[in-house]
Amino acid sequence: MSVNDAMKERGLVNTSELTSKVFKGEEVALRFRYPTDEILLTINSLVAKILGNIDLIYLLDTIITILREILLNAVKANAKRIFFANQDYQIAIEGDYSLGMKEFKTKVINDLDSFSRELSVSTYSVLFKVKKTDTGITISVKNNIPIHPEELKRIKLRIKKAVASRDFTEVYEDVYDASEGAGLGITLIILLLRNAGIESSNFSIITDADSVTATVTIPFQLRPEETITKIKQDILQQVKALPTFPENILHLQGLCRNPKASIEDIAKGISADPALTAEVLRLANSAGFITGKRVKNINEAVMIIGLKNLEAILTVAAARKILDKRYKKFEQIWSHCNRTAFYSRAIAAEIGLPTITDQVSISALLHDIGKIILLSTDQDLVNKVSKLVENRKIRSSTIMEEIAIGISHSTIGALMANKWNFPDYLVEAINYHHTPLHADSSYKKIVSVVYLANIFAGIETKKYDLSYIEAEVMDILELEIDDKLISMGGRLRKQYDEYSSTL
Repeated sequence: MSVNDAMKERGLVNTSELTSKVFKGEEVALRFRYPTDEILLTINSLVAKILGNIDLIYLLDTIITILREILLNAVKANAKRIFFANQDYQIAIEGDYSLGMKEFKTKVINDLDSFSRELSVSTYSVLFKVKKTDTGITISVKNNIPIHPEELKRIKLRIKKAVASRDFTEVYEDVYDASEGAGLGITLIILLLRNAGIESSNFSIITDADSVTATVTIPFQLRPEETITKIKQDILQQVKALPTFPENILHLQGLCRNPKASIEDIAKGISADPALTAEVLRLANSAGFITGKRVKNINEAVMIIGLKNLEAILTVAAARKILDKRYKKFEQIWSHCNRTAFYSRAIAAEIGLPTITDQVSISALLHDIGKIILLSTDQDLVNKVSKLVENRKIRSSTIMEEIAIGISHSTIGALMANKWNFPDYLVEAINYHHTPLHADSSYKKIVSVVYLANIFAGIETKKYDLSYIEAEVMDILELEIDDKLISMGGRLRKQYDEYSSTL
């Protein structure tokens, strides 16, 4: 089955073809009444490829979140008209509007999916358009209804307050509106644009007698970031304050690099620390290494996995110990890293890159370390953001990074890796595991393998789809986005689950 056929089966369009049209100067448009998962996936994939073409792929989550919010606002506005008509309320009458909004919030806003049928058979629609201009990429969302004066008043107020605010926490209480189901969508958009380095003037809402259009322009040249939030400063300080690796770890790593050091001395040094011994054995037996036999003691570990791998395992063990001691444990993050490490090693071996299997495995084991600090910061804000994104079909962790902090977990992880003097390939993999095309050319294959492994893991949790994969990454790895790749993903999942069950 070709990739086109596979996409058609899932109700998707070929976004590579749409991207090509955009860069030829053509306008690309999609019209729908309700944003199904397939439609949202098509939009996400299209945006990913457009941003990749203009070297702004790191803005992907930010732009997707903004577009989801705009689409949600458009669909809610359409649903509101249907609901008011069904309840025989006149939207232009103030008393009816207030009463209708209370019922609309209770019956529709908190469960918009249940209203999808009414939207799908209505005369109301949403038109999504993308066009390249001389200065950037313009994306617009238009619905075929006029905006209510009270709605327009609210929108202008929120834009004004968002533009004047410094960060999300400052504006949250000021614009929270229970009658509109939080009413923070416009604020969210402005703050996300600001943290992405895009001026608020690049967002506009235009209304006429029978429609309203929200437009976002992504400029080819972003302005430098001018605002560093308090939370971002706190995170940078936390990274700066991280302790260096313990002396015994540094000593053991030195022995691993010393050709004159004996295996007995290294094994003895590890065994002197019971906690380190347990962690080294656990990692040596983890799915990321697949030694073929269970390692029962340190001497076996040194003999089977080799000194180079042992040095890397000591790096992982020390990093995890420091993070678990200073922050609460995030088993879900470590579990994801373990799965990605298994996939990375298997992919490298399968596509004929045996010389980098160890490097991709270690890189994957640590690729998300930045999330540990990120998700340990300002729990009150985490709770507020979680409440905001409920029922919005957007990823709360992404919003945490972009509106509340303005720094990604990849960047935080790279800062940590530099703090601990990780080797260059490891710093690159941590920093660019979402954007491998930005990695140093010397390490692009390593980063690309970790990227693909991370995509496979994300597909399993419905975070990603094969249509997200960058074509250039496939060229680097000499792979194609076809049925063989789909088969590889399924095979890796089965192998990991089988291997993990034996540990």
